[in-house]
Amino acid sequence: PTRAEPPIPAKPTSITTSSEGTLEREGGDSRERNELWRGAMAGRAMMFATGDEVEVSSKDEGFRGAWYEARVARSKPYGRLYTVVYDHLVDDGENPRPLRETVKAAYVRPRPPRRGGLFPPHLPVDARYNDGWWVGVAVRGRGEAAERYTVCFPDSREEMEFPAADLRAHLEWVDGEWVEPDEVTPGTAAMAFPIGTHVEVSRNRRDSLPAWFVATVQKLILKSYLLVKYQSLKADDKEECLKEVVDVQHVRPCPPRVSGKKCFNLLEQVEVLHDDGWCIGVVSRNCGGSRYIVKSKHWEGEMKFSQDAMRLRHEWTDGEWVLATKEEFEIFERGTKVEISSDEDGFRGAWYAATVVELLSGNMFRVEYEALRTDDETELLKETVNAFHIRPAPRTPAVKEFKLLQEVDAYYNDGWWIGVISRVLEGSRYIVYFKQTKEELEFGHSELRIHVEWINGNWIRTSEALPL
Repeated sequence: PTRAEPPIPAKPTSITTSSEGTLEREGGDSRERNELWRGAMAGRAMMFATGDEVEVSSKDEGFRGAWYEARVARSKPYGRLYTVVYDHLVDDGENPRPLRETVKAAYVRPRPPRRGGLFPPHLPVDARYNDGWWVGVAVRGRGEAAERYTVCFPDSREEMEFPAADLRAHLEWVDGEWVEPDEVTPGTAAMAFPIGTHVEVSRNRRDSLPAWFVATVQKLILKSYLLVKYQSLKADDKEECLKEVVDVQHVRPCPPRVSGKKCFNLLEQVEVLHDDGWCIGVVSRNCGGSRYIVKSKHWEGEMKFSQDAMRLRHEWTDGEWVLATKEEFEIFERGTKVEISSDEDGFRGAWYAATVVELLSGNMFRVEYEALRTDDETELLKETVNAFHIRPAPRTPAVKEFKLLQEVDAYYNDGWWIGVISRVLEGSRYIVYFKQTKEELEFGHSELRIHVEWINGNWIRTSEALPL
């Protein structure tokens, strides 16, 4: 399939500088217009005049990465600011009306040319979603005339289906010109993985925990996306290996193999090959004959592995491989407020508030739950758990409101479940989407908290990779 060329305007326009320092459109050729736009970007004048149709981006959480259609209401040359009125976003007042706000000039760009035609696989596209244009990559079309397309968003690892009318070929606004994706220079991180490189890609498994899968880079897309083909991971209901477009943040080089390693030690951190992926675990026992018992959060209890399917765990840190040390479990004193996870069906994926009532040997703890009760409902449930399923009670900052697409924990059925804000309602209420069950439920503000992960003794906001 081929893509149609961008439409040619009947009368090209250029831009001139007004007495107020703004740019006004007049007749002229596109070369002159681009020169003037580049001059505006260099700080000699404001690029847009009152009434110009533009797109505006935002750094606010929940809006980052999208472009929203608007019109310029006023330019402020001395502050390099624009006041814009959005086409589709509205304010939250009693009488909703188009949202009006003042933004930095750096967050404003012209509207790109719309181009029709088909969208072949792995073509960067913009998808209209929740009133904004979001950058994604076309995966496949559906229907005789490809009326609908599946689009992947490598940053969040999500796939969604869109009608063709809600898609446009992606262009980059660079130095006052629209640039084709193939002309965009990949970022430094992506350039470290040229075509043909063997890498490992992090993917969440059915247990919602990440494992590393070996793949080969087949294409570099935009600044930070890679098309990879997995070595062993198969596509659903297919014999061929899966291909996926991933963000470079989910990719690392293949770790080194330590030569001369004859045995693994007790409590040594390892990675084991399980269901085609490398999973983090800890050696709990040497069974002899080059076989070991390994504990991991990926499975309940213990599993036995041969030495050939094991390797020492290394961390890819600042461009270097760092050997992980022996596992050191958190020691929780009696009376400590904690949260407990479970591998049982119906409980997997949630964290339940509890209090440590007794420290046991072998990294085991006796806890009493704050909300879960015994089967006869007569008393709070007490249970023995291992160190893999316990963490401190999280310290999450209070927020006045949650934003669209923000990752949260929702309190449901006595536990905290990870989800994403899919809709913001009135009265501090929200619709939350749960990826694991593909369900949406409504919650009040007090039933939500910012999602954080307990990693290496620190609380981390995984969506931003920033410690709290």
